[in-house]
Amino acid sequence: MTTIYDVIVVGSGPAGACAAWRLAKAGVPVAVLEKAPLPRYKTCGGGIVGRAMQTLPVDVRHVVEQDCHTAQLNLLDAGLSFTTHRSTPIVSMTMRSRFDFDILSAAQFAGAAVHERCAVENVSCHGDFVTVVTNGGAMRSKFVVAADGALSMVARKMGLADGRVLIPALEYEVTIPPCRLDRLHGTARFDVGLLPDGYAWAFPKQQHLSIGVLSMAQRGNDLKQAMARYLDLLDCGSSTQIERHGFVIPIRPRRGPFVEKRILLVGDAAGFADPVTGEGISFAIRSGLLAAQALIDGQLDEDSVRNAYTGSVAETILPELQRGRFLARLLYHFPRTRSWAFPRHGQRLSEAVTDVMAGKRQYRDLTFKPRTLLRLLSSKWLRNSAYRPARPHDDRA
Repeated sequence: MTTIYDVIVVGSGPAGACAAWRLAKAGVPVAVLEKAPLPRYKTCGGGIVGRAMQTLPVDVRHVVEQDCHTAQLNLLDAGLSFTTHRSTPIVSMTMRSRFDFDILSAAQFAGAAVHERCAVENVSCHGDFVTVVTNGGAMRSKFVVAADGALSMVARKMGLADGRVLIPALEYEVTIPPCRLDRLHGTARFDVGLLPDGYAWAFPKQQHLSIGVLSMAQRGNDLKQAMARYLDLLDCGSSTQIERHGFVIPIRPRRGPFVEKRILLVGDAAGFADPVTGEGISFAIRSGLLAAQALIDGQLDEDSVRNAYTGSVAETILPELQRGRFLARLLYHFPRTRSWAFPRHGQRLSEAVTDVMAGKRQYRDLTFKPRTLLRLLSSKWLRNSAYRPARPHDDRA
């Protein structure tokens, strides 16, 4: 027999779990399919920025291992360092296995059915319903929320247009002696200039460090060599234990549409990651909630749901990603411009980005006067950039 739900959510990360939570709270019959046994390990730095914590519909404070009220940005190639402080946490450190499972448990408590070890093998749309074939049998629903990550099986099986830019990253869980771990307590560290077109990070957890490197270039540089240099820089070369993981991050969204054939794309499957930091949890949570609300408000009518989700994404998420790409170009792709700008405006830019991460401001709030833009950007950059800034009115970042 085929199991029937109104909505099937594929993937139990923050996007899928938040979508399932909101749907279940509204009384919509919803199931979450997760291919791994739960709770499952998720390759990620595990830094939950303030804006993500503010967006979460459930309280997950008990899974936070450490709050970082300080962020440090180092431009290694320029010998510059900028530090910001906030009274509320800039980044809260956790392990994604606990964080994701906590949100999913809230969704299950609200009434969502959870199927673990349930791998999707095929997806097909037939008029008013979608059939999802899994290793445990077939299921049917009116809609599917694809929350199955950067390599989305659902999107591939349905032949949905892509156009995302996927970048490579490495993340190591590094165990070091407590005396060395204490030196990084309470500070989220970010290092630019270790490798071309990318950055490195060090996040202190309760008993270890999460250390990572990423490259904004699709082919990437030699991330393993960059990671080795970074471990030495952090005095972690003689670590007692290292768990190594690789993954990809979408720093440009799909060409769209984000709703097609009764499939709603959310989180990394849609390409909703911050183009400056690669952080995807904030927009995963937001898009999951927006997708669920569109299904609820649209009363599971295909046209109404499509219009609601498309409109909310275009209004809230896409403008942020577009403005973020503008800043990412400055930080990663124009080192000469960066080396000119940061000695003059580095602290101001660091404070502005910290405000964005902490949820106090948005990228679209950051404006410059034309003369400042001309100093920061070459004319070639402006000609080639997809972003054309509106007439600014303020010189503050």
